[in-house]
Amino acid sequence: MENSQETNVKKIEAFMEKWFKHFDELDENSFFLQYLSEDVKMKFPGNDLFTGHEGFSNWFTESKNNLVANTTHHVSDIKITETAKNQFDIAFDVRYVAEMKNQKIDMDVREDWKLSWDDVKNQPVISEYIVS
Repeated sequence: MENSQETNVKKIEAFMEKWFKHFDELDENSFFLQYLSEDVKMKFPGNDLFTGHEGFSNWFTESKNNLVANTTHHVSDIKITETAKNQFDIAFDVRYVAEMKNQKIDMDVREDWKLSWDDVKNQPVISEYIVS
């Protein structure tokens, strides 16, 4: 029988696959907001730290407006650490490929998330999302 750590890791990995599929397809902001805490802290290359749903929506809408087509996230080397019950630190590498109106992007970044698993809704909630 699986222990809860293995089960949580599998649930988080499945969520991450779904998250980046929707990111690559430039889905509606509402898809992502359901998984972000109200006071989420986010940082992306070329942007200052921002917080909350409004900050994410502003950033993602602007990003989508500058993209020519869908994007590609190649995720690898995922490390999931349970720091407390249903609290996780997640670190992983991403090769991000996108075509913007004024440039092509092909870069390697490191992502660090802080995530909790909401047992009531049976879904993750990201409270910190830092890309460097």
